[in-house]
Amino acid sequence: MVKMEIISKESIKPSSPTPDNLRTFGLCLFDQFFPPFFSIPLIFYYSHESTSHVEQADISSLLKRSLSDALSLYYPFAGRMKDASSVHCDDQGVDFLEARVDTRLSEAIEPPKVELLNQLVPSRSEEGGGVLLAIQLSYFICGGIAIGMSICHTVADGCAFSMFVKAWAAMARGDANMVVAPSFATSSLFPPRDSFGLQTSYESSKYSGETRRFRFSSSKIAALRDEVGARTAVQPTRVQLVTAVIWKWAMARKGCDRCLPSFVWYPVNVRGRINPPLSENTFGNAIWREKMSGNGEMDLGELVSKIREAVRKIDSEYLEELQGENVNEKLVRDTKKVMELFVDNEVDYFLITSWCRFPFHESDFGWGKPVWVSTASWGFSNMVVLIDSMSDIGGIEAWITMDEVEKFEDEAQLLAFDSGT
Repeated sequence: MVKMEIISKESIKPSSPTPDNLRTFGLCLFDQFFPPFFSIPLIFYYSHESTSHVEQADISSLLKRSLSDALSLYYPFAGRMKDASSVHCDDQGVDFLEARVDTRLSEAIEPPKVELLNQLVPSRSEEGGGVLLAIQLSYFICGGIAIGMSICHTVADGCAFSMFVKAWAAMARGDANMVVAPSFATSSLFPPRDSFGLQTSYESSKYSGETRRFRFSSSKIAALRDEVGARTAVQPTRVQLVTAVIWKWAMARKGCDRCLPSFVWYPVNVRGRINPPLSENTFGNAIWREKMSGNGEMDLGELVSKIREAVRKIDSEYLEELQGENVNEKLVRDTKKVMELFVDNEVDYFLITSWCRFPFHESDFGWGKPVWVSTASWGFSNMVVLIDSMSDIGGIEAWITMDEVEKFEDEAQLLAFDSGT
């Protein structure tokens, strides 16, 4: 059993106080779909070869100092939830922990030991004061380090998270030209609505299952894409194809047929879909999760078509409707239907999200790029996170959490995909 020991904990505050006129950060419609306890875990790993020229104390002080500077731009992270529709940006700070791990970095990540990876991500529980961002710097006995982060999904999506990390890393290495201030435009364009009862519904779905990493190689993705394209005359994207493959496996695992539908929630980044487009540096949650239904008799081509239709649906006209005055009744009705499915044990549902193309792998804090980037357990069953492979350009790593996930390994072997174990 690997031992990890927390050796320090402190609160990092913005280097300059948040102005009085910015003390209240209004949430938007999309933010409301993520209750405050829903966290995004992310871990960066740096080898001893990268950090050998830097003292551990210097690494710690550099990260803290640059984090403080980054929080001056991304000030909502240093605040606390005020109510269901706003954050009080009172500069209380974010948690910064340091820990020692009695194993080598290589032994933790290849193959990934999820139980240990979960310990590299700090908790953001309410008992911890309701922090919206927590960071943990972990030292391995080999000299390698890991930087684990956990953010409150209510205030930021994966895209916003990635631009925060990009700004923080640029400040750490002294590259001011790469620091872009975030835009806070979503709450005025998509104002919050009445409560949808999401928190109660989410809490009804307790965590279960295991989390494992599966690797989809670029060559096998390309071959499968050609095969699906030949049958459907449609060339799916990598993410659409892998999503369809996982969805089909999942239905086979549950024995889904035409009588038992399966549902997938699929996030669509709306920043470039609204008219006029939002800046890619827009802070908050600017994603809309579209629900798709399928059954076990559908082939990959049909599932890919379902996904493509869902993505095409989220256009400027659709988003304009979400800005309308009369949208609240529809949202409440549709959301309640979805949440009923979410807690129904007789219905198969999956949440699949993609971090592909986010520049996490470029995160250089002054000692080079990470040797690997991963997520960890999200705390919900039937959750899938897709990340670009670092060792195989065009490949994808899928982090899957579900009951009896070992059945996926059998399917993976049948399809000649590497389960990563």
